[in-house]
Amino acid sequence: MDIQGRRAVVTGGAIGTGRAAAIALAERGAEVVVADVDEAGARETVARAGPQRCRFVATDLTDPGQTADLIETSRPEILINNAGGGGHLAPHFPDAPAAEWERLLTLNLIGPMRATQHALAGMRDGGVIVNIASTAGLGLEPHPSPEYSAAKAGLIRFTATLADVAPARVACLVPDWVATERVTAAERATDPPPIPLSAFTAAVVTLIEDDTLAGRVMLLPCGGPPRLLP
Repeated sequence: MDIQGRRAVVTGGAIGTGRAAAIALAERGAEVVVADVDEAGARETVARAGPQRCRFVATDLTDPGQTADLIETSRPEILINNAGGGGHLAPHFPDAPAAEWERLLTLNLIGPMRATQHALAGMRDGGVIVNIASTAGLGLEPHPSPEYSAAKAGLIRFTATLADVAPARVACLVPDWVATERVTAAERATDPPPIPLSAFTAAVVTLIEDDTLAGRVMLLPCGGPPRLLP
């Protein structure tokens, strides 16, 4: 899909990978909606992307009504399900209260599923949805946050099962550690280093533009090129 002139929604666009994706899409001519609960951060994204191409819509992706309103009013042709996180916050399952780990599951899995369902209903002439997962959802090694890794694993598998929703497409990006604003200089000097934001946005753009990538999952490792998982 050509990005130029398309309506795009980026969830979790107030900072980090979401901000980078929103700016990259705006630079390529998309009309971008930044959806987040962090108004100050989202407005900074809009300022950097250019208010002529980007606007902010306050949205809590754990709220089904707000999620539906976002998609139904924005009518995206491109949806980046980037909102998520919380895997580093303690306590984790089974010590965390049920309400806390259930909210994390909603933010990282149920929210993107809701947004995808609403978006697909409006993509009868085509569209692209890119789900942003994490390497925490791959493999069988233990992870500090069982709820976070389970949610990201679910998002990967969810994408793979949506290989046939033509004329729309759904794909998934699985990045390792990305060098966002929160990564320190010392952390950037590790070997292998975290993924540059430019590499992250390049992978997002590839998943949008390559019409053959339906239901495909792309791994973006530290210190290596992106590759499609079988």
